[in-house]
Amino acid sequence: MSFRLAARIAAAFDGTVDAVHFAEHREHESDITVQSMPFLSRLSDDRVKARALESRRAFRELIAPLKDATFTGDQAMTRADLVRTGRFASLVVIGRPGADDENISPETVKAAIYDCARPVVIAPPDLKAGPIASIVVAWNGSSQAARAVGSALPFLAKAGKVTVLAAGAEPEDVGAPLLMRNLGRRGIAATVDTAKFGTLTGRGRGRALLAYAKDKGADLLVMGAYGHGQLSNFLGLGGATAKVIASCPIPLLLAH
Repeated sequence: MSFRLAARIAAAFDGTVDAVHFAEHREHESDITVQSMPFLSRLSDDRVKARALESRRAFRELIAPLKDATFTGDQAMTRADLVRTGRFASLVVIGRPGADDENISPETVKAAIYDCARPVVIAPPDLKAGPIASIVVAWNGSSQAARAVGSALPFLAKAGKVTVLAAGAEPEDVGAPLLMRNLGRRGIAATVDTAKFGTLTGRGRGRALLAYAKDKGADLLVMGAYGHGQLSNFLGLGGATAKVIASCPIPLLLAH
C-alpha cells in the first residue's frame, strides 16, 4: 500500500522514492510460545523472509521505474534508523497499522509522525485509482494544522477542489479567512465549511471527520496530529487523530 502510493505521488511531482523494507519482527526473534516450538519458529522466520521478498517485488514493479529510486532492505534496520532516513525525505509515506502484527506497528507510526520532523502520509489498504483531485483540510487554527497545510501546499495547488473544514468552531474564530486569503494568493481556490461536533468524544469527532471526507468525495485528508504523550489510547495520540489514522479509507497527510 505504501509503495504504490509513494510511486504515484512521486510521479505526479516528477520526484523519486527511497523505498525501505522495515521489519517489525526479525528472523529468530519470536515470542516465548514460538521459541518453545521449533516448527512455529521456522514458520515465523519464513514469514519474515517472505515479507522481505514481497517488498523487493513491489519495489521492482512500482518504484524501480522512477529515476534515481533506491531500495533498502537491511533486516538489521532499527526504528531509529528508519526515523533517521525519513528526516532526509520531503515526505514520509507509510502503511496503515492494523490488527495483523506483521503490519507496521503503532509505535512506528508514532515515531514517523513525531520524530522524523517531516509530513507523513498514511496509505490506505485499498488505494483507488486516479489523481488526488479533491482534498479536505481539517482546520482548527492550531500550529499542527498550520504545519499540515504548509506541507500539503503542492497537493492543494494541483487539486481541482479544496474544502477547508472549520472543525467545531466558527471560521472566523480559528482564522479561516486568513487561511483562505493565503491560499488564494497561491492560486488555490478553496471553500470553507463548518462542522459542529458538540459533545462528541475524540473518537466520535474522528468518525465524523471521516464521514465528512467521504461525503465530499475526498482523495486526500489533511490534518494536524495531536495528543502526543497525553492520552493512553491507540498510538498515544489524541482520540480524533487515533480514530482517523486507524480507519481513514483515503490517503491521510499528517503533521505535528
